Amino acid sequence: MMLRKILCAVLCAALCFSLMSGCGSKRPKIEPVDGWYATWAAAPLSAEFEQTPWKPTLEDNTCRQQLRVSIGGEKIRLTFSNEYGTEDLVIESAHIAHLLNAGSPAIDVSTDTPITFNGSEQIRIAAGETATSDEIAFSFEALDLLAVTAKFGSAPSFPTCHREADCATWVVEGDHVGDENFSRVELMSSWYYLSRIDVWAQAGTEVVVCFGDSITDGANSTYNGFNGWVDNLSTILQSDPATSNLSVVNTAIAGNAIFGGWGDPAKDRFERDVLDIPGVHKVIILIGINDIPGAQNDTSETLIAEYKTMIEKCHEKGVSIYAGTITPFGGNTVYYSELHEKIRLALNEFITSPDSGFDGFIDFSNVLCYAETPSKMQSVYDSGDGLHPNAEGHSVMGKAAAEALKEAVRKEAEERKK
Repeated sequence: MMLRKILCAVLCAALCFSLMSGCGSKRPKIEPVDGWYATWAAAPLSAEFEQTPWKPTLEDNTCRQQLRVSIGGEKIRLTFSNEYGTEDLVIESAHIAHLLNAGSPAIDVSTDTPITFNGSEQIRIAAGETATSDEIAFSFEALDLLAVTAKFGSAPSFPTCHREADCATWVVEGDHVGDENFSRVELMSSWYYLSRIDVWAQAGTEVVVCFGDSITDGANSTYNGFNGWVDNLSTILQSDPATSNLSVVNTAIAGNAIFGGWGDPAKDRFERDVLDIPGVHKVIILIGINDIPGAQNDTSETLIAEYKTMIEKCHEKGVSIYAGTITPFGGNTVYYSELHEKIRLALNEFITSPDSGFDGFIDFSNVLCYAETPSKMQSVYDSGDGLHPNAEGHSVMGKAAAEALKEAVRKEAEERKK
């Protein structure tokens, strides 16, 4: 019975998506070209005390970060961000290598490769700026685990970081950039300064940017498991030759909201974290849930106006935009009230409307909720707070998103044949 319910929910989400796919006004066409396409991303923001390494600090020490790419290739470039730094950042040396196992700092030293900037391993990145490396010859496959290790010189007291990596980062005293393994580490759970990895890929490659809050960022998925719904989406797409050209990157920020929350409000970072991503063709947004709990009146029209702005910005650049319905939060004492549920339902009614302007929707709410109590998340998917899905919830969300994108790709192929 449970399996049947899951399958029905997934199929329903895919069907709803396909009925809307292709709607919207005429827009410029993105021509397929060989070029740089993002294969991994993390939206930067400023670290607070909890996210800052202290014993040891990043300054004059080494940091190894793990990540999982979406698509593979032979040539890469890496972008480091000091956007929120109040002082200059000096990277004395940085390397990239294959990680042996998730959750462990050990690397395959035979793959360890220096990263250069204008021919030099060292670079100074001014406060408020970013820097992209030279083109680096480095071979990797889709979904590979990689490690980026940097020896920092001077560094801001509070680093630019992505606060909720949902995986381990290791900081060790001294210069250990090329070491096979680390010992006596400070264990952190943020990504520092590294904000994007691009791969040189063939024409026909497309980047899907997933933009949202903690649910999209992978909160309450398996630590070091790389199995948030966005990760699951990428895994499924890479397993199918028809969609293996789609690179999925995640620019969500936990605690973010359209009008506030952690980091810059979603409405203010849409260009940087969506439209400026190299190779972006499609966007999935799941944003707005964190704007609801503080509402004292019905704010749905204000939020919908921002959805319409995002739609317009995407369509102006030929980018397709799909929306996830706002997931249920009944039972969470901070988020749920009759008013807040009214706002959630109004947002979802707009998202699922054929007149919304979205190119399609993924009914995450329907996938996760009880059929008889749609305001509540099924316990099998609930992490325990009535708000965030657990690993199983992320799994069914990833499946629903994958079915939706496969349907969109199928319809696009049909249109090209006409």
